[in-house]
Amino acid sequence: MKKFLFRLERLLRFHQQRQKQAELHLGQAALERELALAEVNRIQQQIERACQLNESVGGSIDPRARINAVWHVEQLGRVLTAAQEKLKLADQRFREADRERVEITQSVEGLLHLRGEQHNEHRDEAARQQQIELDEVVMRQWSTDDEHDVVMPAGRME
Repeated sequence: MKKFLFRLERLLRFHQQRQKQAELHLGQAALERELALAEVNRIQQQIERACQLNESVGGSIDPRARINAVWHVEQLGRVLTAAQEKLKLADQRFREADRERVEITQSVEGLLHLRGEQHNEHRDEAARQQQIELDEVVMRQWSTDDEHDVVMPAGRME
């Protein structure tokens, strides 16, 4: 019996290569998202620190310090808005990369399943062919043994 050959092997290899590339792309998107999230957190911490003025109840208030603090917080607010937008885009790219990886993985799994089924069918067919050949050998041997048994008693009678 001939060796098993999956006709879609090249297509499977192509999809497996695409799957590896999609996983790489997903990893890059995840890293980008993590960096954007870290940037948002860093800016939020800066805002929190900028809002903590060294003032005490009943103490004097420095209007210039407050104005500078407000201006600094406003600047950080604009930077935070940009960082949050960057995070939003990074998260969207991550979701798209993950969706693409899932689709490719499903294609690969489908092809692997098909190859497995075809391999099982090939193995079953090979086993059937082997059984047919074995049955033929046994039948020939049985037939030969029957002819030999028939000839022997007739020869003894004479």
